[in-house]
Amino acid sequence: MKNFIKSMFGGGDTSIKRVIAFLGFLFIAVTMLLNSYQHESIKPSEELVDAVKVIVLVCIGGNVVEKFLDKTTKKTDNTQDTN
Repeated sequence: MKNFIKSMFGGGDTSIKRVIAFLGFLFIAVTMLLNSYQHESIKPSEELVDAVKVIVLVCIGGNVVEKFLDKTTKKTDNTQDTN
């Protein structure tokens, strides 16, 4: 896990989408953990939690699409080079 986080934040393969998704996940996880020990009157608004969830999902989805597009682009480039 440590090596994964180091490779995500260090090195040339870092994507801002990946960093934002990771930070959003940490925010949601900490919020859920803290809310399990607090009164229900002290909780973040549902709209805020939903907004962070949407941002995290969009970042993860964008990162996945980017990975697949890179693979198809490389395959297309390799096929054109051989012809």
